[in-house]
Amino acid sequence: MTEGGREYGMTAGVHPVGAVPPSATQTLWTVQVMRGAAALMVVVGHSQTAAGGIVTAAGHAFARSTIVPWGAGVDLFFVLSGFIIVHASARLFGRADARPDFVRRRLVRIVPLYWLVTTLFLALLAAATWKGGDRFPGIAAILASYAFLPADTYGDGRLFPVFDLGWTLNYEMLFYAAFALVVPLPRDRALAMVGLLLIAAVALGSIVPGPSAAWFWTRPIILDFGLGVGVGALVARGVELAPPRRIALAIAGMAVLLADPLHVFDSRVGMTVANDWPRVVAAGLPIAAVLAAAVLGPEPRMPRAMLPFAVIGDASYSLYLFHPVVLIVTEKLAQKLPIVRSAAGWQLVVPMVVAALVLAMAVHRWIERPTTAALARRSGKVRSTLPHAVAVPSGE
Repeated sequence: MTEGGREYGMTAGVHPVGAVPPSATQTLWTVQVMRGAAALMVVVGHSQTAAGGIVTAAGHAFARSTIVPWGAGVDLFFVLSGFIIVHASARLFGRADARPDFVRRRLVRIVPLYWLVTTLFLALLAAATWKGGDRFPGIAAILASYAFLPADTYGDGRLFPVFDLGWTLNYEMLFYAAFALVVPLPRDRALAMVGLLLIAAVALGSIVPGPSAAWFWTRPIILDFGLGVGVGALVARGVELAPPRRIALAIAGMAVLLADPLHVFDSRVGMTVANDWPRVVAAGLPIAAVLAAAVLGPEPRMPRAMLPFAVIGDASYSLYLFHPVVLIVTEKLAQKLPIVRSAAGWQLVVPMVVAALVLAMAVHRWIERPTTAALARRSGKVRSTLPHAVAVPSGE
C-alpha cells in the first residue's frame, strides 16, 4: 500500500536479485511479501467458500483445501499491522502533537475506500430489497458501519457491519485508538502501555456478556496486534538474532501454522472462525515467530520470484475490500449459465482469484492511490517511508 503515492509504498523500495540494493529505510521487502501472502490466503479461502456454495447447490461435492490455514491471513495482517505501526510512528513518539497527527494518518488511509465500498454495497442491498430479496439494514446499523462500531446489523446476533468484511476494520480501529492514547509518550513506555491496554481489554472481555460491542472488542484476537508491536519493539531496540536462530524460528513458526494443531481453520465451508484464544495460539504466535525471524537481522536481497507477492501486498487493502465483487458476480453467473454451474470447484476458484487480483490492481491504481494522495495533501499529512498494514477479513 502507499501513503500518498507509489513512491512511499514498500514496492518502491524492494529490489530483486541483481538490482541496486535499497536504502536502510526501504529494506523490509519480507514484510511486504508477507502482506501479499496474507491477502492471497484470504482471497483463496473466500473463493473456495463461494465455489463450494455453487458446486453443492448443483448437487456435486467440493473438496476444500486445508493445506494452508487460509483464515489465518487475518491474523497475519493483524500481526503485521502492529509491527508496521510501530515503525510508521517512529517520528511521533514523545511528541506533544503526536496524537492528532497519528489519527489523521489513520483516517486518511483507512476511511475513504471503506466508505466507498460500504456505500456501493448499500446500493446493491437497496436494489435487492426493492426486488423483494435481501432485507435492508436499519439506519442505526448503517451509521454504526460507517463509524466502525460493532453492531447486530440484521438481528441475528452476529456483530458484522453492513459490508460484513469490515469486521476486521472494527478491530483495527480499536487498536488505532489504543495506540493514539499512548503515542505521545516516549517509545518504550508507549509500546509497553499499548501492550498492557490490549491485555487488560482481553481480561475484561472474560466477564463481558455478549454479543455486544464491548464483548466483540475484547476478544483475544486483539492480542495479534500486541504480538506485532512486540516484534516492532525488538527491532526498534536493535535486537538481532544469529542466522541459525532466525532460520530455526521461521521453520518452527511455519510448521505450527501449517499443522494447525488446534484445528482452528479446517472447519466446514462457510464456518466462521472464532476470535478466541485457540486462534491466537495456533496463528498469532507462530506468525509472530516467522515475522521475528524475517526482521530481527539483515535482510537478503529479494528474489525475483517474490516480486509479485510484494506488488500484491501493495494493493492488499483494495484486494480485501473489492474481491467480494468477483465472488458475487460469479455466483450470479452460476444462476444464469449452466457452464458455470457445472464447473468443478477449482475451475471456479482459480478464475475468481485471478479476476480479484486484476480488479484490485485497477482499484488500487485508479482509486485508492489518487484518493489517499489527495487527502494526504489536503490534511498536511507527513508521509511515512513505510506503508501501514490493515486487516483483511477471514470469513472462514
